[in-house]
Amino acid sequence: MKKTLLSLAMFGAFTGAAMAQSNVQLYGIVDLGFEHLTYDNTSVNRIGSGIQSGSRIGLKGTEDLGGGLSAFFQAETGYCANGNGPSIYGGASQGAQYQAGGSYCTSGTTFMGRTSVVGLQGAFGTFSMGRMYTSYFNAAGSVDPFGVGLTGSLTNIDQGLATYPYLRTSQTAAYVTPNLSGFQGSVMYGFGAQPGSTSNGQLYDLNAQYSNGPILVGVDYLHHNLTTSPTAYNANKMTALYGSYNFGVATVSGYYAQQKGMITSTTAQQDQRVWMLGATVPVGPGSILASYSQNKDNNLANSTSKM
Repeated sequence: MKKTLLSLAMFGAFTGAAMAQSNVQLYGIVDLGFEHLTYDNTSVNRIGSGIQSGSRIGLKGTEDLGGGLSAFFQAETGYCANGNGPSIYGGASQGAQYQAGGSYCTSGTTFMGRTSVVGLQGAFGTFSMGRMYTSYFNAAGSVDPFGVGLTGSLTNIDQGLATYPYLRTSQTAAYVTPNLSGFQGSVMYGFGAQPGSTSNGQLYDLNAQYSNGPILVGVDYLHHNLTTSPTAYNANKMTALYGSYNFGVATVSGYYAQQKGMITSTTAQQDQRVWMLGATVPVGPGSILASYSQNKDNNLANSTSKM
């Protein structure tokens, strides 16, 4: 599929007080742009929602509890700023709206399905629970020059990043350590919530990262127990190494991931290897973005995708 964006994307962001308290904010993004898509020898011109980032609206707030401890919450839902649901895209639904299972446009079928968390923050770090982004997804976004919304994003080639629950996960508790001279770690645990079993559907995501000055390096491991599958394929296991270095004139980044299990298949085990090399070059108030990425399934012939 060939996709051309006529970059007349209109991004409107707004923040303001949702109520009298100054620590509660109503915020959002309206992201619209003209698109020209070609698919199966047909083409269409249209206004799309979610060109660079998903259109959304949300509430967030904090409350000082004293002694360096604060409570916080965030509830965010997606919506289609062009007035149409993702079904209008049919076979050509590739891009920011389609990625994340439609969450960029509609938050799937769940109200406040983009993010819905409550937590505590203090000298001990941050603890939160609810529905949130996985650290596996955030790791890729931290080094991808195109972020997680533009056409060149890794989410368009890496099925693991665009598949529930590896983008966002529900029934989840997470802990992030304080920043210790650049070192920081996190642990996420997703409850299986299956009657009669504590392991079915269970997910955990471990991340360790060092970020100091121009350098960023990290590793992430995500393990997800499948609820129904053959014994040989009872878990998806995903490991990612990532990093970047800012040379001043340009930031160079890299990403490598191995994803084993039934990531997107219901009948065959997959062994995907994904890698990306990228660069961000600041030019005046903007930047030139470039990347090359590849996804290959070692268990499937002729499976290499390049972007």
